[in-house]
Amino acid sequence: MRLGRMAGAVALAGSVFAGDAQARGPSCAKPEEVSAIQTAAIQQELMVAALTCNEISRFNAFQTGYAPELRRSDATLARMFKRLYGRRGEAAYHSFKTKLANDASMRSIHDNPSYCQEAGSWLAGALAPSKPALFAFANSVQVTIEARPAEACGGSDTAQTITIHRRRHRRSG
Repeated sequence: MRLGRMAGAVALAGSVFAGDAQARGPSCAKPEEVSAIQTAAIQQELMVAALTCNEISRFNAFQTGYAPELRRSDATLARMFKRLYGRRGEAAYHSFKTKLANDASMRSIHDNPSYCQEAGSWLAGALAPSKPALFAFANSVQVTIEARPAEACGGSDTAQTITIHRRRHRRSG
C-alpha cells in the first residue's frame, strides 16, 4: 500500500510540473524571440562601441531611429524570460543583458581596432539612407553570443539561427 501511495504522489507531482511547463509554453525560443535575442546582443555590442570606439553620436542615432522597434523587441525578450523562468524571469533577463554587455566589453578590450571597425560597419548599415527594418538589420549581422538563454524552437530546421562563438582568451603573465 505504501508503494502505491508513493507512486501516486510521484505521478501527481509529475503532472503538476508538466502542467506548469505546459502553461508557460515551449522551453525554446520562438522565431520572434530568437530575433529579440539577436537584437539585444547587437544593441549591447553597439553600446560598448559607443563608449570604446567614440561612436556615441551614431549609437544615439541608432537608438532614436529604431526606438519603437527596440522597445518591442526588448518587451518580447522580457516576456520570453518570464515564460521560460517564471518568477526568476526578470532577474534572468537582467543577468543575460548584463552578460551580453560584459562579453562585448571583453571583446573590445582584446582587439579594439577590429571591434571598432566591425561596429562602425554595423552602424553604417543600420543608419544608411535606405534604413532597413530592425528585424532585417538584426538578421543580417553576425553577432557573438557566448551563452544563449534558450535554443531556437525547431532546432536546425529553423530559418533563423543565432551564431555562437566560443572564444577563450589567453591570459598573459
